Amino acid sequence: MAKEKDEEMKKRGVNWLVVLPIILIFAIGGSVGGAYVAAKFFNNNTSEAATKSAATVSEKQKIVGVKKFLINLASSNSNEQQYAQLTISLLVANEDDSTAVNKNVALVRDSVINVLRQKKASDILGAADSIPRLKNELKDTINRAYGEKIVQQVYITDLVVQ
Repeated sequence: MAKEKDEEMKKRGVNWLVVLPIILIFAIGGSVGGAYVAAKFFNNNTSEAATKSAATVSEKQKIVGVKKFLINLASSNSNEQQYAQLTISLLVANEDDSTAVNKNVALVRDSVINVLRQKKASDILGAADSIPRLKNELKDTINRAYGEKIVQQVYITDLVVQ
């Protein structure tokens, strides 16, 4: 009788009650280890990129936020009116320039509105370099209105064209 049970056990093969938990332990351990390694790898690259971008603004420079603009764009078809909603921030050299921009925010708003009123939606979104060109044009127009180079960079923080 004992020999029959031994033969029957050999014929049944592998005991799945022992093998299945071992496979699950290895699968879970591999998943956790892979996630840990991936998080370390991608986290280092992200922090380096954040450090590089944060290094572009010095301690003396200030970023001045300007309220949202809602502007009618120029249209080639008189039946179809398009709008742009834009929020910008201006990089200035120091606290004095920041105060000057905040004091004369109407000058900044007028300059931005005058530039964008002449643009069509295709001018803003048409080419890959259209946003950098728009930023430079806004910077030059604002500086021309001030009569000196007060704005070093224009950052577009929100842009919707409809």
